Amino acid sequence: MNLDDEVRRHLRDTGEQVALTPGMVDAVRIRASSRARRQRFILRGLGTLIVLGAIGGLVGVLSSRSNEQATSLNLTPLAETDQTTKLMSADEPADEDSSASLASTSPTYETVARAATEDAEVTSTPVSGSSESRWTKVEGPVTGATTEYMYSGDRVLARVISQWFVRDESSWRELEMPASLEVIAVDFGAGEEALRVAGWLGEDVCTRALVIQVRDGNTWKRYELPNEFATGVVSAVSAARLRVTDHELVLSRVEELSLDPVCLLQSRGIDVVDAEIVDGLIFATDRKAGRVVHSLDKLGPFEAQEFLDTGPIQRSMVNRSADGDNWGTTLVMGQRVAELGVVDGLVVSEDAAHTVHDGQRLDRNQLIPPVALGLIDALASSSGTSLIFEREEGLWFRDSSGEQPLEELTGLPSLWGRLGFDSAELTMVVETPQGPALFVLGG
Repeated sequence: MNLDDEVRRHLRDTGEQVALTPGMVDAVRIRASSRARRQRFILRGLGTLIVLGAIGGLVGVLSSRSNEQATSLNLTPLAETDQTTKLMSADEPADEDSSASLASTSPTYETVARAATEDAEVTSTPVSGSSESRWTKVEGPVTGATTEYMYSGDRVLARVISQWFVRDESSWRELEMPASLEVIAVDFGAGEEALRVAGWLGEDVCTRALVIQVRDGNTWKRYELPNEFATGVVSAVSAARLRVTDHELVLSRVEELSLDPVCLLQSRGIDVVDAEIVDGLIFATDRKAGRVVHSLDKLGPFEAQEFLDTGPIQRSMVNRSADGDNWGTTLVMGQRVAELGVVDGLVVSEDAAHTVHDGQRLDRNQLIPPVALGLIDALASSSGTSLIFEREEGLWFRDSSGEQPLEELTGLPSLWGRLGFDSAELTMVVETPQGPALFVLGG
């Protein structure tokens, strides 16, 4: 028997021993059909991948050739445009339509700024670079001197000790102040011919008066604020703002109140030139008797007794009067001077809910960015609204070109900031560890 016969016999014998149950044949047939379909699917998938790979390679080649052709074609129109411009400027002036057409071919900075703004609004990510190059630091009126800057009307004022300056375009000009007046605030809103100033009148710190003077031509009209200090208490004003209208006089200031032992003794009729308080005793130099010692207990009770326990007190306040005689006083929260502005003919002061500039009173809640801890200042202009706000990582600046850290914009560590105008220019005063600094947009 050969091999073929043996195989046939084995298959016959095996088949006779296998018991076929109902459905077995159908199950075998189904599995065989499924296996065949899988094999066909795999083969089709491999074929499809091969075809797609070939098509992708062909498209890449065609695209590369198309870009090369487009590049070579674009060179000619640019050259022609430049040549046409040169011919028009050399031979004859272009008409208005031609000028507008040529101007529109080159993008302006404003166009770039608007695009940056839209991107910033959509992504809410900082945008840097566009604002950074547009701000320029302005040198103070006295080189190297610490300068205080403030805004009045649409002008920037500067104070260096007792000297006051106004910025005229790109230079500083010193203002003429009333004689014998230590000026603490200037209102330049009505112009120099109607200058308004506030300050201390008199050289004696114990008897000097706080006054507001308004210049009308060559004459000064004076209004005196009431002396509300307790006997022996003196005021040292660190910052002040002034606004005067036809209907109202308003002075805002931050001051430190302290007990002056010289003034206390003078109020008791004791003439001394210097004094200090140590452990309930006043060590003083009498003009006639020389060095003397006075006991506070023997001087009797006095209104400023609390200053012996608490020491100096700092406060922020706003004084307001309609006629210059009757004054009202409002204490302000915080240790910063309340900024003043004339809005619709009325003098308004800045508070926790609003920022104030001459002609503007803006709601902080409507302008504060969602991620900000607080809005420091806001100023509206023809190009949009500029903001200075606080985040966990520090102060930020935002305008129509985007937003960025204030320190990166100014190049200086920034503690505080205030926006304002200088004529038509947007400016910003920034407080730094080295003192206030003034920046101008596009300067």
